[in-house]
Amino acid sequence: MAEGDLVLSLAGLDDLAGQLRSIKQRMDDTGQVDRKLGNGELGSREAFDAMEDFIHGWKDGRKEIDVGLENVAKMAQGIVDQMTKLDADLRKALREHEKEGKGGH
Repeated sequence: MAEGDLVLSLAGLDDLAGQLRSIKQRMDDTGQVDRKLGNGELGSREAFDAMEDFIHGWKDGRKEIDVGLENVAKMAQGIVDQMTKLDADLRKALREHEKEGKGGH
């Protein structure tokens, strides 16, 4: 490949955006654990307290991770959208150019 050639998998980027949003959703769902578990369901108060401590610590750092995941997902989707539009615009321009008899042959 020559230096400067751009190779891009739009399907791969589109999948990546979806996967990042899925990860974010699954992370959001972990916040529901403290509402689903009750005392005694983990076998001991110490286990329940440890789970609560983990959940609260997780919430502290999760917002930053959520923002990062969403931003990267938006960027990936934006690239897919813009490249798809560019491809369609170029295809349309080429067809119009060829219709006008300026195909270069």
